Amino acid sequence: MGIFCQINLKQPPEGVYHGGDHVSGVVKYAVDEPMEVEKITVSLKGIGRVILRKKAGKHNKRFDGREVYVDTDHILPEGNCTLHGNYEIPFSFRLPEKIPSSIEYTKCHSPYRVKCYIKYYVRLKFEKPGWFTFDNHFRKKLTVASPVAPEMSMEPIIYGERSQLLQLFSSKTSTLIMKAEILNSVIPKGGKIQIKSEIQNDTNIVVNSVKIQLMEVIKVKARGHEEVKFYDEIPECESKTGTIQSEATQIMPIDIIVPDNRISLQNSEIISRNFVVKITVDLPMPHRDVVLEIPVQIGDYYERDNLSPDLPDKNWMSRVGDVGAASASAADDPPPTYWEAMGEGKKDDESSTDDDSDDEKKRKS
Repeated sequence: MGIFCQINLKQPPEGVYHGGDHVSGVVKYAVDEPMEVEKITVSLKGIGRVILRKKAGKHNKRFDGREVYVDTDHILPEGNCTLHGNYEIPFSFRLPEKIPSSIEYTKCHSPYRVKCYIKYYVRLKFEKPGWFTFDNHFRKKLTVASPVAPEMSMEPIIYGERSQLLQLFSSKTSTLIMKAEILNSVIPKGGKIQIKSEIQNDTNIVVNSVKIQLMEVIKVKARGHEEVKFYDEIPECESKTGTIQSEATQIMPIDIIVPDNRISLQNSEIISRNFVVKITVDLPMPHRDVVLEIPVQIGDYYERDNLSPDLPDKNWMSRVGDVGAASASAADDPPPTYWEAMGEGKKDDESSTDDDSDDEKKRKS
C-alpha cells in the first residue's frame, strides 16, 4: 500500500516568492489500496533555526534559536474517511508582508560552529488512526527573497579611522589617517558601491599595501547566548593597491560591483545578514594593521500599493529577483522524485524533524 503525491506550485515569474505574494497550486495524490485517515492537512510553513555550538575546554555547549514566520493550515474535507483512488485539490495561501529571505548557512570559526537556516515549504500531511501507525507527509520547498527596508543612509556619509604609531628615536607624532566617503549605503543587488577614499601617511614608515574587500556579515542569536558575528569574504569583490610612501597621501576611488545573489536579510530576531567594505592598511612589523569598515545594505526595496486581497501583488521594481536559486519555469512542476512519490518525508530537506512549527505549537499548548 502506498500514497503517491505531487505538489504543483504556480510559480511566480522568476521562480522566487516575496512577502505578501500568493502561494497557490494543486495537490495531486493517489492511494493504490484503501487507507483510513483521520485528517488531511495542507499547510504553508516558514521556520527559522539556529544551532550554535561553543567549545569550552573539553566540552561543547549547544545553544538553539527558533522562529516561526508563517504557519497556516487548511484541513481538507476528505478527512476522517477511507481513501482509495486519485484526488486533486487546489490550494491558496498568502505570505506575510514582512518575512525574512530564505537562507542556509554553516560555519566553523573557533570556538564556534554554527548551522542556521530559514526555509519555507508547502506540506501535505495524512494523519492515520491508531497508536502504532505513522503519518505520511510530503513537502515542496519554495524560495523567498524579501526586499530590504533601508536602515542606512542613502546620502553621502564619511567614515574615518586614525591610528598613532609608535616610532623609536623620534619625538614627532606619527599618525595614519583613513577617510572614506560612500555615496549611498543602500545598494541594489547587482549595483555598484562607490567610495572615495583617502589615506594620509604622516609617518616615516612605508605602507606595504591597501586591501579592499566586500565582506558578508552573518549575525546569529541563540537563546542563552549573546549575538555572534561571522565574516566571509565574497569572491571577486576584492582588490589591492601598491605601497604608500612616508609622508605621502593616497587618494583612491573604490568601485565594487555587488553579485546578484547577495542580499541583506531582515525581519528575523535570530539571523541577519549585512555587508561591509573592509579597507585594510597593511603595515610592516611590529605595527598592527589599520582597518576601516564601511557598512552597506544590499537588496532592492519597493512600495506596495493597495490591491484587492484576491489578487497577488506584482508591483515590484524590475530588479527584484532571486537569491541564488536557479530561475524556475512558470509551468507546472516536474514529476515527483522517488522520495516524494514514496512519501517517506525526508526528500530535499536535511532536517530530521518534519515540522519545527508544529513542535512550537505543542510546546505552547
